[in-house]
Amino acid sequence: MLAVMGPSGCGKTTLLDCLSGHRRLDSGSVRINRERLSKKWRRRICYVLQQDIFFTGLTLRETLDYTAMLRLPENMPKSEKLRCVDHILEVLELTSCQHTKIGDYMNRGLSGGEKKRANIAQELLTNPSIMLLDEPTSGLDSHAASEIISSLQRYAAQENKTVVMTVHQPSSQMFHLFDRLLLLCRGQTAYFGDVNKVIDFFQDIGFQMKPHYNPADFILEQIKSSPENREKILAAARNTRVSMIPNDLNEMKFYSKEHNSIVVDEFNKLHNLINKNDHKIMTGDDTGFEIDGKHLWVETHSHSSSTSSDSQDNEFPFGYPTGFVTQFKVLSKRNFKDARPRMLSKLNWLQTVALGIMAGLLWYQLPRDEASLHDIQGWMFFSQTYWMLFALFGALSSFPPEREVIYKERRSGAYRLSAYYIAKMVGELPLVIALPTIYHLISYPMMACTDFRPVLFLMMLMFLLLNTIVAQSVGFFIGAACMDMNLSITLSAIYTLATQLFGGYLSNRFPPWLEWVRYTSMIHYAYQNMQILEFTNGPKITCAEHSKFEECTNGTRYIPVEAILETSGCSSPLWFNTLVLIGFLLVFRMLGYLVLRYVRCPK
Repeated sequence: MLAVMGPSGCGKTTLLDCLSGHRRLDSGSVRINRERLSKKWRRRICYVLQQDIFFTGLTLRETLDYTAMLRLPENMPKSEKLRCVDHILEVLELTSCQHTKIGDYMNRGLSGGEKKRANIAQELLTNPSIMLLDEPTSGLDSHAASEIISSLQRYAAQENKTVVMTVHQPSSQMFHLFDRLLLLCRGQTAYFGDVNKVIDFFQDIGFQMKPHYNPADFILEQIKSSPENREKILAAARNTRVSMIPNDLNEMKFYSKEHNSIVVDEFNKLHNLINKNDHKIMTGDDTGFEIDGKHLWVETHSHSSSTSSDSQDNEFPFGYPTGFVTQFKVLSKRNFKDARPRMLSKLNWLQTVALGIMAGLLWYQLPRDEASLHDIQGWMFFSQTYWMLFALFGALSSFPPEREVIYKERRSGAYRLSAYYIAKMVGELPLVIALPTIYHLISYPMMACTDFRPVLFLMMLMFLLLNTIVAQSVGFFIGAACMDMNLSITLSAIYTLATQLFGGYLSNRFPPWLEWVRYTSMIHYAYQNMQILEFTNGPKITCAEHSKFEECTNGTRYIPVEAILETSGCSSPLWFNTLVLIGFLLVFRMLGYLVLRYVRCPK
């Protein structure tokens, strides 16, 4: 276990970002056992971020089960994957809370320490060779922090793993749990070596620690003291860099670029050679050592790089541990389970039923005459508009918290973006159409109960649901494109208001230079379709005594459908409007995917 310590702003997180491959390097390179950091090596490194990013509506067990199904090899049986989850829960002492929801600031769930360990558990499932953790103890009390460090120490010892973590100011008990220490000061190395030798290092350069004092507090105080003291520490670190190398790196093989092998049994022999000839030793671009212009590679005995990494590459020939079909199934199930409590909450059920009853009572048993024509159209326009707003802003508000989880999982190479995107559309489809269906089941029969026609009812429902799904697509696209929630709400409000204004119900008189806007309105096409269906397949509308329709003055009893549609601005046939709505659906879904794929992709 290696602790990376230093004052705020010294570069701890930046270092971990570079080592994990999450940050692009301006110069130099990161190498593991002489190989550049590549995708195959990144699969063997897990990076636990400081933020606890989860689907908060899932339980801990569900979260880990879905992670195991996605990130463990395709050929591993499901029972074996679940046994891995059980093992990780036991190692991190999370078994007692495995059926507790993750929770957030509004809904109570796991405690802070449990969330930290859950974050670590997600990454441990892939059995990484190296663990990088960014301040896993931040925001926790000393007891919870010590529990996490103790759990990681046990895991590193039992599983023979390397654990690297940044810590800000650990307690004395935590500090002595680490094996190594890397002390940073303004991006430079102030100390690297065994934890139990750091006090001797500071004493050798004149900094004495008081008895019974926390070593972590002591060394941080010296680093943050006067500029003269900082420079003194950094100078001492530069002069003793070779002796800081831990003892277990003593036996090493050194190779020149020409691969002429020099076997050195003891690292101290090389150290003495360097000191004797007054040469400098420094890290080169290839993270080896350079002596008198000769570049030397370093390869430790503790890892067998090529065999294990190549075998893992053979397990995942396409870069993903599971296939597209498996990813789609698991993600569909997870999206459905996570979204159901939010989209079908008790409040939403109550709101839908109440609204359906109110709309049914307001437009109850409308007579099929000219006087009620505007009211019938009003029910159509209200229904389309309300469910457009509900679906669009629902998708808009749900995506920002989900986006962070998707970024984290995409960085780890858990699944294809296409599998997630299609699974989200399919998994949430039953939830999107459930509430509009209930509303329609209540309000439409109450309005048309004088002459209810089941086929017409189903066709009207179909176009109501189509408009709802299109609106969700627009909301998802805006939510994916805009990082700022206020901006996304503003853009959505402008679009939805324009859609209503140019929908054809509030007004049919548009200035010539604004005529084109109506063709971008989804309500314009959905509203036209409902009128075409209702007035063509429903009971006919009788003429008033003093009708505004010219056709009624010729002794005609019923208003012709063409006259009603012309007055309402309906100029397109049913099939054309339907194709345009499907086009809206495909275009906004594709735009959402392209934004996630090329614009909002994790760096």
